[in-house]
Amino acid sequence: MAKKGQKFNKYSPEFKKEAAQKYLSGKYGGYISLSRELDLKSPTQLKNWVKLYRQDPELLNTDGRTLGIKDGAKKGRQKKVKVDELDKDAQIEYLKMENAILKKAKALRQNYGEH
Repeated sequence: MAKKGQKFNKYSPEFKKEAAQKYLSGKYGGYISLSRELDLKSPTQLKNWVKLYRQDPELLNTDGRTLGIKDGAKKGRQKKVKVDELDKDAQIEYLKMENAILKKAKALRQNYGEH
């Protein structure tokens, strides 16, 4: 969990790929020693990059907040959707989904006596 005032580092896809390749080469030791050498805040960060690299190196080019690392499950918070920036078909699908959620919420409120 982020602490108040905490700064986050953003790493380029090239840096992530290079870090994963260094780990997989076996010449730089384990996650802890290599993460210290690369000045990462946590060895878990490197471990996640290696997992993604093994699945598909191109995954390191995407934003990790919505990537599924384990069994295709979503990880982290998703980006906020700006409906105005979507194309017409995507807007329609988004609004249909939003409408369905509101209908379910209304039905639940009616079932539990809230009007």
